[in-house]
Amino acid sequence: MNHGWEKFRFGDLCEIVRGGSPRPIQSYLTDSVEGLNWIKIGDVAPGSKYITSTKEKIKPEGLSKTRQVFKGDFILSNSMSFGRPYILKIDGCIHDGWLAIKNVDAHFNPDFLFYFLSSPTTYSKFERLVKGGVVSNLNSDIVKGLVIPVPPPILQQKIASELDKLNELIELKRIQLKDLDILAQSLFYETFGDPIENPKKWEIKSLSNVAPQQQYEGEIVDNNGMYWLLNLDIIEKNTGRIINYLYVKADEIGNSVYKIGPGQVLFSKLRPNLNKVVIANHSGFCTSELLPLNPKNGILNSIFLSYLLRLPTCVSIFSGKVAGAKMPRVDLKVFRNFPLILPPISLQEEFAKRIEAIEAQKRLIESTIADLETLLASRMDYWFND
Repeated sequence: MNHGWEKFRFGDLCEIVRGGSPRPIQSYLTDSVEGLNWIKIGDVAPGSKYITSTKEKIKPEGLSKTRQVFKGDFILSNSMSFGRPYILKIDGCIHDGWLAIKNVDAHFNPDFLFYFLSSPTTYSKFERLVKGGVVSNLNSDIVKGLVIPVPPPILQQKIASELDKLNELIELKRIQLKDLDILAQSLFYETFGDPIENPKKWEIKSLSNVAPQQQYEGEIVDNNGMYWLLNLDIIEKNTGRIINYLYVKADEIGNSVYKIGPGQVLFSKLRPNLNKVVIANHSGFCTSELLPLNPKNGILNSIFLSYLLRLPTCVSIFSGKVAGAKMPRVDLKVFRNFPLILPPISLQEEFAKRIEAIEAQKRLIESTIADLETLLASRMDYWFND
């Protein structure tokens, strides 16, 4: 929407410069307290607005070969997932995967500028302007040339406050999700104890004894020409609940698939996705990246098994027993022989009901988050889309 605000080239208002890296970087890393904070994308939590700390430091003698930045500066990622802004709450140095935006306070409320740079509208502009081949890069000239609105300071503050309130609500809901995950994990340990130490002395069986692996299906036969398929991309977005699949054509599946049915537990055997486990909710196929397990009726509950396999103590054991260089995966012999606790099925089913209730609460919260994110995007579009 055109609000009639004055507009300027970004580079006419702020200093926009690229980072740099002393090479080889390993020769400049240091643990000394005299070291300078070395800011990397891995120092930022997903969805974060600020950079508050770094895992690494570099020696002061590397300063002439890098770019020093200070509290209050913005930095903008310029490669791979480009265009993501962060506000610095620390001093430090940046490599050439970042652009620094300096002298922000002279024209902008920092929160207003953060939301403008974070908006889908701005990202779309960057996406159209980016040049490159395999890796898309934002260069400083592109960012300098960005036309940016400059509302009056009071209005900048009003816009930032409105968007902050929506973000705060979203963050509150995300905290509630984390609390429910903690509740579910506490419920497991309270009911069954640690599944590795087995303090309650439950019966033990090897996993393959009570949840045999589905046999490999090398050929797909179906007259409809369309199939439900579960693959690793879907698994990575889920944490154990029952979910839907992709609906795809036969020629998009390939032959390396397993035929699966409702109630089967699907374990991701590739690292780093060993904590991704879901339960099939209807018949279909899954790719060979996943391992379908058939919990025996009356002995093993699917929800109990899927939750146990995702516990940090179990994931740690599987992670320590992987094989393969290019695509490390769990050692199937170790997995099949995993000593599984077997509490009474009635207790497993009681636990499963409580987990289903928690998952129902999580779905409601996730629906609210989705609505809030839609509203946030809509308000950003209103303010920033010209």
